[in-house]
Amino acid sequence: MKIFYSLLLIATFGFAEFGVMGYDTHSEEVLKTFDVEPEFLNNEYFVDVKNTFLSEARQDYLLAKFKNGYEFIPTLKEMFLKEGIPQEFLYLAMIESGFSLTAKSSKRATGMWQFMPQTAKSLGLEINAQIDERKDPIKSTKAAIAYLKTLKESFGKWYLAAIAYNCGDGRLRRAIEQAGSDSLSVLLDPEIKYIPLESRMYIRKILSVSLMFANVDILKTSDYDYFLNRGATSLLTAIEVPPATPLSRIASQTGLSLQELKYYNPQFKRNLTPTYAKTYAVYVPYQFLARYKENAQNQEKLQVKPYLVHRVRKGETIYSIAKHYGVSSKRIAQYNEIKNVNALSINQEIIIPLDKDKA
Repeated sequence: MKIFYSLLLIATFGFAEFGVMGYDTHSEEVLKTFDVEPEFLNNEYFVDVKNTFLSEARQDYLLAKFKNGYEFIPTLKEMFLKEGIPQEFLYLAMIESGFSLTAKSSKRATGMWQFMPQTAKSLGLEINAQIDERKDPIKSTKAAIAYLKTLKESFGKWYLAAIAYNCGDGRLRRAIEQAGSDSLSVLLDPEIKYIPLESRMYIRKILSVSLMFANVDILKTSDYDYFLNRGATSLLTAIEVPPATPLSRIASQTGLSLQELKYYNPQFKRNLTPTYAKTYAVYVPYQFLARYKENAQNQEKLQVKPYLVHRVRKGETIYSIAKHYGVSSKRIAQYNEIKNVNALSINQEIIIPLDKDKA
């Protein structure tokens, strides 16, 4: 499930400068946030993994990932704060995906929070031919928060919630039963292996990264001390639009390019919002909201434009479909983001735009 696992696990076990950092009461507070006893700071295997994982090069890599997540991190912080989720769970998203909304794993996990399809659907996220809400920055984070809160209520401790997020609650329950304890030191025993290696590494990495970002000296040395003052006020806002609204039209009204708009909204699989539901939330940075409102006031209020949903039948091509509806094949391909017009599938749903706007 974890797309960054192979990238973040370093094969050799040498000691880095971070290993000589002295732990203080603040470090203990970081662990207490996860309901981990302070003594775990001296756990032999935790220290070993921490020293390996947080090499100087890896620290630079993680700092860069945090910097690149600038547009989304304040939003996550704000949502966590409102729901009583420890801010350190930001690093769960970093470990999972590097804050990428489009991250995919070989096991079909997708999005910033790397949800598998079944888990995502159980949390109310839609996945179909028109939309994948695992890539929605707000809805996927709401789902992650709900999931983490459920796991916390179930297991009673945040570090157990994090482990269960990785390996599943059933797998963790069996491990606790086998170990006869939910102690972190016991569960991470490398000899008995109560939980999978990936999960053992996973929680150690989250704790290590949390300690790193709580270390003022490291951040100042790397010129990243402004992270300490980064607020929890969202930089994104939502614009409600009707179904089947071309993304190019929204981009034009906000002053963004289509590519920029899709960066914030990769949940839409096509170049228009899905054809069902009454409205859809499209996310843009706050600084573009005023321009959108100004343009919306000077233009006719957005209405649902005519469209058809065509289901491909045997023998049909995009050219025959376009001819049937009197719409150019290029326009149909643009709306549906069809990259190979010669590879249509039987029963594939295609949106046929019947308004005069260009995609």
